[in-house]
Formats: sequence, C-alpha cells, structure tokens
Amino acid sequence: MRSFRPIFKAALSAAACYLISHTAQAQLSLGLKGGVNFSTMNAQNSNISNFDDRIAPNFAVVFNYQLGPAFSIQAEPGFSSRGATVRPNQPGTGIIITPGPPYQRTVKGVIQINYFELPIVAQYRPHLTEKLEAIISAGPEIRFRTGPQKLATTTATYVSGEKKSEVTTTQSYSGNDAVSTFDAGLTAGAGVAYPIGRIKVFLEGRYHLGLYNLASNTNDGRDDAVKIHNRGASVFVGVTVPILK
Repeated sequence: MRSFRPIFKAALSAAACYLISHTAQAQLSLGLKGGVNFSTMNAQNSNISNFDDRIAPNFAVVFNYQLGPAFSIQAEPGFSSRGATVRPNQPGTGIIITPGPPYQRTVKGVIQINYFELPIVAQYRPHLTEKLEAIISAGPEIRFRTGPQKLATTTATYVSGEKKSEVTTTQSYSGNDAVSTFDAGLTAGAGVAYPIGRIKVFLEGRYHLGLYNLASNTNDGRDDAVKIHNRGASVFVGVTVPILK
C-alpha cells in the first residue's frame, strides 16, 4: 500500500497544477435540457423479471464549468421519470378455454417512479469541424424519489381474437411497500454541440446503470434476497449560454 502513496500524491499534484493553470480559462455556462427516458429495471431473485422499456420525460437545469479548450464538468439537477413496463411471463398466458368461443385475458403493468436526479459528469469536447463539437460524458449520478411509486395495471379481454374490453386501475405505494427513496449509479454517453451566436445547442444520448438495490428497504440480508436496479437509456436536447468567466 505504501508503494502507491508517492504515485497517488504525484497524481494529486498534477491534477492541482492542471486546475490552477486553467483557472484563467474557466467559464461557467448555464442552460436547460429536456428529452425522454427509455427506462427499465433489472431484477434478481424476484417473481417478476420480464421488464420492458417505459418511455417517460426528463428535464434539467445545466451548469457547465469549462476547465480548458476541450474539458469541462457538468452538473444537471432536474426531474426524471423512470420505471418499467411489465408484461406476462409467457406468451399465451391468460388463455381461458370454455365451451363457447375462446377468450384471452392479458394483463400489462406500468411502474412509474419520479425522481429528482443529479448527474455530475466529466466531459471531453474535441472539435470535429471549426464549430461542431463532439461530446463524450461519464460520471456518477444520484436520485431521490419525489412521490409514491405508482403501478397502472391494464386488463384487456379478447373473444376469438377481438378486443371486447379494457380496464386500467392505478395503485400508489409508499414506505416499505415502494422501492427505496434513494438511488445511485453511473452514466455515460456521447453527442454533439453546435454554437449559434452566444448560445450552444447540444444533442446527447446516455446509458444509465443503477448500482443501488431499490429493494434494500425490504431485504433481510439473505443471499437470495430480492435485488432490483434501475437501467435504461436517455436522449435529450438542450442549450447553454456563458454567464461567467
């Protein structure tokens, strides 16, 4: 362990020198972004594992602190709606045979979880042309559930393949009946940015890897305890404008 200390101190010194030498170039930009999440969940040791994507909105305020010509740190506090769509485990589940025409009952659930979300990403922004920039982002993110977890269940009935009825009910869950109020993970992605006057317009796509077990508030420490993690992608557009230098 001691052999790594000189290397660690040298790395810290190099990072400090880099930040000090680029302080004069540092620039703060403020902006907004908005887009959609393609969110889902990954479950282990659960009787529900057939998650599909749920499409939902996201938007945030953007604080971009430029450290150099091609490097910046960006914080994005905002709203993010996540969750997943739950479908039957096996095709054909719900077929009921009767003396009359066969009918099928299908059940689809949509899990909705709204968060205050805060990604803080390091960005590398090399120029592709004189004005067009590439964006490569990576960093941690945390989120806090802002309300109850909701489950909308839609039950549809078909007779001889023709839909006869459809009923949707919504339930809300809180406390230990809901997923944890806290989540944390990593995000990474890529995009492009283009300046229009003082405004810079950007488009980016990212992948989100949840690392915190959302079912931790109901677990008892067993190896076969339920584990649920946020997963998914997002796409968004936004604008920034410099305000301080």
